[in-house]
This record gives sequence, C-alpha cells and structure tokens, in this order.
Amino acid sequence: MRVLHCKQGILQIATVILFGDAVLILGQNLNDMQAPDVAAARDHRFPSVEARLKVYLSNWYAPPCPKYEDGLIRYMYNRSQGSRYPTLEVHEAPNRGSNSTTLQLESIVEPDMIFYIDRETVLDCSVLSKDGTENQTTSKATRVQARKNMLMYCQDAVNTLLRAVDHVAWENESEGDDLPILIQFGDLKHSHVYGYLSVPHFKKFRPSTTKKDLDRVTSKECVNGPRDMLSTVHDIPNLQAIVWKLATRRHFGLLEKVSREDTPWSLKLNMAIFRGQLTGSRDGFDKDKSDEENCLNLRRCRLVYTHANSAIVHARLTSTRKRLPHTLNGVNLMASSTTIQKLLQYKAIIMLEGNDVASGLKWALLSQSVVLMPPPKHTSWAMEELLEPWVHFIPLNENATDVEEKMQWVIDNDEIAQRISERGTLWMEDLVFHPDAADDDRLIQEEMVRRYRAHFYANAAE
Repeated sequence: MRVLHCKQGILQIATVILFGDAVLILGQNLNDMQAPDVAAARDHRFPSVEARLKVYLSNWYAPPCPKYEDGLIRYMYNRSQGSRYPTLEVHEAPNRGSNSTTLQLESIVEPDMIFYIDRETVLDCSVLSKDGTENQTTSKATRVQARKNMLMYCQDAVNTLLRAVDHVAWENESEGDDLPILIQFGDLKHSHVYGYLSVPHFKKFRPSTTKKDLDRVTSKECVNGPRDMLSTVHDIPNLQAIVWKLATRRHFGLLEKVSREDTPWSLKLNMAIFRGQLTGSRDGFDKDKSDEENCLNLRRCRLVYTHANSAIVHARLTSTRKRLPHTLNGVNLMASSTTIQKLLQYKAIIMLEGNDVASGLKWALLSQSVVLMPPPKHTSWAMEELLEPWVHFIPLNENATDVEEKMQWVIDNDEIAQRISERGTLWMEDLVFHPDAADDDRLIQEEMVRRYRAHFYANAAE
C-alpha cells in the first residue's frame, strides 16, 4: 500500500476512499454546510493533463488552422552590426477589436518587460549569486537588469522552459531553428512600453476567468479567424499570456518546510493570522490623500488597521513600502517577519493577493491550517481559478471585511473547517507531490511548447 504525504485527519493510504467526491452542500446560512467529500483517485479530484493545458494556454491553446496564414505570428531577427543588441521584429496576430502591430523586442532580461530569450544571456543570469556579484565581466552581463530579482526567473527559464524547447526541437530534428521564446518576468499585468499584447508569450500568471469563458476560447481544434479575447475578472478582455511555472523558489520553495514544521490541527490556535508587505498598493495609493484614507483604500492595510483589537484575527504588515507610517492613529501596523513555523501555529491563514498571486498561498494550502481569502483574481501554475470556495478554502468578500465573521465560523464549525483544510492540502499534494506529478508537468510543458511553436511563421526568420 502506498502512503500519501498528507496532513493529520486524512486517511493515510491510497487504497482507502478518503471522503467521496461531492462538493459542499450549501444551505441558507453557514451553519447548514456539510463537510466536503473527496475522491480516492487523483484523476477524479484533480484536473487532467488536457484540462491543465487549457488553463495554462487559454487563448493560445488552439493553433491557427492550416490555411489561415494571417493567424501566424511573423518574426524576423535584426542582427545588424549597427544595433546595440540584436532585436526581434514581431508582428502581432490580428484579434477582434484591435489592429495588428509590430513589436521591436530586445534580449535584455528585465522585469515587467516582454523580451526574447537569448540563451547566453539567460544562462549568465541563472548562475549569478543572490547579491549579483558573479560573472559580471561576461559580454552578456550588461543585458541583465535587476539581477537579484531576476535570478530565480532565469533559473526557471533555463531548467524548465529551455529544456522543454530543446526536447521538442530534438523530436522534430530542428535543433538549430530560431524560434523566438518570448517571455515576461515580474508582477506587472501588462508589459511596459507595449501594454497588453496580442502575441503568445510566457509569464508566471494571468487574470482569472470562468470555466465557461475558458471553454469558449479552448473549444476549437484550430482557429480560422481572429481570436476571441478571454474575459477575465478584471473586465479587461485581452489575448492572455501563457502561464509557465516561474519564480518557483518564491512560490514553491517553502513546501518542504510545511511537512517538517506544521502543527496538528487540534493543537493550533483558534485564530487567523496575516503577515505581508503592502504590495498591491500601486493602484490604490494616492499621495494627495491622508494616511488614514490611503490605509482604508488598501486592502492589506485596512485589514490590519480595522482588526487591531480583534481577539481572533492577528494581522500585521511586515513592510509599508515607505508609503505609510508604522503607527497610524495609535494603531501599530507593523510586526517583524516571522517564521513559517510560527504562522502554522494558527488554525487559519489569511491570504490576500498583492500585485498578482499571493506568493504564500501554495504553502498555506498545503498546511494543516485552513486558508481564508477572497476568490483569487489571478491564476498561476497552481491553477488558482479552479480552487472552489467552501471546498479548498473559506471565501472572504473582496475587501476582506468579513474575516472576523469567517474566523468565528471556523471556531464554531471545527470539523468542517478541518475538512476544507484537508481539501486544500490534497490540491497541493496532487500538484506537487503525487507520484505522477513530475511526469505530468513534463508532458504538459512539452505540449505547451509544441502548441506555442505552431503559432509562429517559421520561414520568416533570417
């Protein structure tokens, strides 16, 4: 019998049905709910390889039909001696509601800017130390900006993306082709200079959408006309980026710690905890407003400020990003960063998105604590848009003003809350630790590259 790596409270062997496969039964109020059930087999409770491909590729899942040449992305390298760096000229594919444009892309590794991967540059970036002191004498060194932040991105690009590109090229006996690998690092929803793009490119996240809309843009085997844009929770319909597993050290690096340092559910404090920086403030901060007005406009700050005296919600910022004082009207907003071991002593962990996906959500889901959060507005490799409220997490309203009410519900419904926590854990177990997880990731990533290649006009490169 195979032992599963699961939290306490879940049956430990794969041959035993854990709970079934029903979703929560909602009544007229929170007290009418029943514990969510779980299927014994992973393929009955977790998205299939095909379903995951559709989530990650979205608009670019279906290639252009064979006779629809206008749908191909045409490109040409400019390697003239007079240019500072080689550039790539890319003609965007036509889509509904916008005209095709031409992009002039460089190979400079820079956050929040779409660029094309130059192998030597990305390899140079991937072997730098965290303080950016190594290998800066190479000819490619000046083409890597913000080295500290870019290290983890470059390592992922080398270890997974370029490896998948090479595998697909080798199977097609096209090792030396010049297919451009377009990518964007960082947290920005669009690209500096170019804004929202109508060209396939890799990124760590995209806005969340509904299953109905995702099915709409992935329902065809090929596209024989302008692509339909994907409607998202941000109400800005666009052709979306291709989601790749990037910034893994930040988003997945603490998973191994959880299994070593977690606290059993029965020993956890009957409180919810939040710790985080004042990220996500670029859209809500107004320098002409008072500190209190700005705090109340920023979800993370408002959570801390309005729950200063709560007996069941312990919320503090670890950084105000120099936008607000550490103490506001006598309320201390700050606490020093704490260890994951101390965070896991609390029965509920509050997760609020910042600039994009909440970086701690993966380890929080994996833990024996239950996650309290508004429905995610961004989706990454963890497929946050597929997480179900009251099944994988306890939903907060968009402004998280009901967090005390939901934490009280956790206290009053201990067994159901624990089952929800277990479903969150199982999601991460299936994604990362299941015996099939690594093979699935490889198959998915290589098929993503095959579909990516199909969008480019191979004869246009010089």
